[in-house]
Amino acid sequence: MSMPTLPSSKQTPPAGGRGSGRRVRILIVDGDAHAAGAVADILRAEDWDVAWAHTGAAALERVRLEGVDAVVADMRLPDMDGPALCRALREHSEMAAIPIVALSTSGQVADRVAALRAGASDFLVKPPDAVELVARLQAALDLQRGRSGTIVAVLGAKGGVGASILAANLALALRQQTHATVALADLAQTCCLDVLLNLQARLGVTDLLARAEELEPGDLETILTPHASGVEALLPGAEGSGVLAPEQARKALLALRRARDLTVVDVSPWPREVLAATIELADRLLIVLTPEITGLREATRLVQEAGQLGLARERMMLVLNRFPLRGGLQRRDVEGAVGLPVSVEIPNDVSLITYSTNRGVPLVSSHPRSRVARSIAAAARSIAQAAGPR
Repeated sequence: MSMPTLPSSKQTPPAGGRGSGRRVRILIVDGDAHAAGAVADILRAEDWDVAWAHTGAAALERVRLEGVDAVVADMRLPDMDGPALCRALREHSEMAAIPIVALSTSGQVADRVAALRAGASDFLVKPPDAVELVARLQAALDLQRGRSGTIVAVLGAKGGVGASILAANLALALRQQTHATVALADLAQTCCLDVLLNLQARLGVTDLLARAEELEPGDLETILTPHASGVEALLPGAEGSGVLAPEQARKALLALRRARDLTVVDVSPWPREVLAATIELADRLLIVLTPEITGLREATRLVQEAGQLGLARERMMLVLNRFPLRGGLQRRDVEGAVGLPVSVEIPNDVSLITYSTNRGVPLVSSHPRSRVARSIAAAARSIAQAAGPR
């Protein structure tokens, strides 16, 4: 979704947030670009993602599509007053719990009461003191943190590099280690997670996603397919309709982030709109490639595209699969070409992968002591630690 760019009065770190934990997304709603830019400088100094909407209507659309963590809103907007925006946000279940900090040039008690009664979480006089604004937002986010899950996207630099196998095994490893609620979403063009997990997808998933304006927790129970491990899978491709449309994918991921602790997404480079929607919501992006020159160019481009979509490089993990490979590239060559350090090395074990795939049993369950399973388990531990306690 294209939005106007905020001016900045100083140099700021790149968007994307700190490398640990979830990405924090703050939406500033203000018709005055310069006032919004001043607030953005304060928030970016905390390494928070910052977005801007100059009207209340644009703010409602952005919150609905992108699932921001908090809203900082001026009480006088071009198309509606602040209390009306607060009420509109609170009317929708997916927005009802979002912290809202109201800003006003007036410090009158009546204005404060009107904002709080309409649903604002806090009220500050404009322009806000930087320390106070951050403290108020941080307190609200700390209370909210337990209600928002972590999204981990797994993306193959090209077809056949093992991204889907990694996604399935990573989801099971996260479930084993954390005992948290874990979902696995199949947004890849290959749509093979049902085979890898030996599952039969529930019917009507794509149809429900197309009809529902928003997904409630109860809706998820009707579209997720349970696995014996406790992982729940979103398997729309099994209906023969292919990958979800971008709006359907975004809707599903937002619902999963609200209702599940961890969501692993298997996503393809194509279609681009689905990939963009996934990256915009992801807290971690695992880019999978093998030590072959054919995938380096695409991996490099994917890193650049993810950065343009607001994902900081420290939130990207380069996964070198089937390494070492006879005649393949060295690790230093891959890192130098892509511009990212390799975070995970997964050894080459064709016979084990083939055995696991044909049985429909992820190898972290069937062969937990294998070198491949131990490598995936180590990656899961790193992701679980970053996501924080559950």
